[in-house]
Amino acid sequence: MIDDGDGRVLVARHTYRRRTPWALLGGWVRRGEDPADALVREIREETALEADVGAPLAIRMESPMHLTLVYHARLRGGAFRPSAEVSEIRYIEPGIWPEGLRDDHRALIEAFARRPALRRA
Repeated sequence: MIDDGDGRVLVARHTYRRRTPWALLGGWVRRGEDPADALVREIREETALEADVGAPLAIRMESPMHLTLVYHARLRGGAFRPSAEVSEIRYIEPGIWPEGLRDDHRALIEAFARRPALRRA
């Protein structure tokens, strides 16, 4: 979960989802790849942005073969470039949801975005 230090969270409009195109950035971990490194790679591949990944925020078992890890992250550089997977990005205020935001990602944003540790002093 990438935040801007003021309580807003970055979401992306994914090209391959029609009903729920808006979601947090992420992706699949390659065999033997560190999950934090996978997040940095996925953000770069999908947006051309560079990110620093911090501590894990949540671990959820979606199924016996699918584990979801949510990390705190901050952008550190790059300029957004649309890709085959992501056409647009924006920071959103929790509670002001873009139409088509995934329900499970909305719940994650609600749970973590307002934590003091995610905001700059």
